[in-house]
Amino acid sequence: MASARRTTGLLTVAVVAAALALAGCSSAGGAGGDCDTDKGTLAVGLIAPLSGPLANIGLGMRDSADLAVRQANERCAIPGYRLELQSRDDRGDPPTGAAAAKDLVADPDLIGVVGTYNSSTAQTVQPVLGDAGVVQVSPGNTNVSLTRGANPVTAPLRQYQTYFRVVASDAVQGPAAADHLAALGRTRVAVVSDGQTYGEGIADEFTKQFATRGGDVVLRTTLPAGSSPTAAVAAIGRSNPQAVFYGGEYPDGAPLSRALAGLGVPLMGGDGIVDPDYATEGGRDGDLGTSVGPPTETLPGAKAFLDAYRAAGYREGYGQYGAFSFDAANVVLGSAGTVVANRGGGEWSTALRPAVVQAVQAYDADGITGPISFDRFGDVGSDAVTMYRLVGGRWIPDRAQP
Repeated sequence: MASARRTTGLLTVAVVAAALALAGCSSAGGAGGDCDTDKGTLAVGLIAPLSGPLANIGLGMRDSADLAVRQANERCAIPGYRLELQSRDDRGDPPTGAAAAKDLVADPDLIGVVGTYNSSTAQTVQPVLGDAGVVQVSPGNTNVSLTRGANPVTAPLRQYQTYFRVVASDAVQGPAAADHLAALGRTRVAVVSDGQTYGEGIADEFTKQFATRGGDVVLRTTLPAGSSPTAAVAAIGRSNPQAVFYGGEYPDGAPLSRALAGLGVPLMGGDGIVDPDYATEGGRDGDLGTSVGPPTETLPGAKAFLDAYRAAGYREGYGQYGAFSFDAANVVLGSAGTVVANRGGGEWSTALRPAVVQAVQAYDADGITGPISFDRFGDVGSDAVTMYRLVGGRWIPDRAQP
């Protein structure tokens, strides 16, 4: 029943109005209204690529999480405390991400962390936050092993009870891409991956499902991130595919697509290539991609989020993962608020961190990306995936019929 669900993740009319009034607030997330903040400041951490080629993604994540913190301050989400977002740049680099996590957990007032975007970075951040008992809610990681271990099908094992994500995994995206290409009649596909955690994972999931659809993977090769695609394209050409599936991200996927132009076959990838900069980096019209969830603009709760985001005056767009970052931050904020009130007697201490993890595990509320609850592995219940096609240099939902 709706009345029995917690409404932590909902944007009410009052909250939206408050967000609009906060348009001039600093990006740190100021306390609003008449909230009493004499107990001090609590921090929500964020780890994301805030510089480098993936900065357009990370900055949208940061600003969307910041909007959630602003609104939480305005509604006095944790009475007596001011809330702030502590952002750390991981540059999409695993060692940098681990260092960022170590820096954050040293703060006794840290209540949880939003991030990361890159699955490879998550692998180095998970143990740091796990050892400290700090909850982590990712708005972007999709590699299956992060929640289910090295053998997710035959022997799934959750290594970190502190880790959760609000996006569908590659176990959903990869098969969806395989089904789509097979339905389009492209049964001979070359698979190229970048050697990174995300790229290898989604390529593996695609390959497994494509075989069940009668598809033929005519080539499986690795093109390390940052490498010239010349040799890979020559090998692809000799294999005579009808399409190329790429496991990796847009800074390398787009140049590969450009190099494939002479072969006349489309490139398809996962959410790592569905980015506004894909076309400017070399991606071609007709390329295909999958991404987690429906387009933000089509979500029932999106208008309130979009209005509040624009009114807040952020210089960067919210990006592909802004809505998920907003929801992830609200999962942390709502869970911590419940724990402080019910377990801490209104006072925060690091001893409450395990209880916050438990509260996130039990979380059940409507976010703007849909209902949010987690299974025993920390995966969100939603498995929505959208197909995209590049048209006129823009990713649009692909409604082409096979």
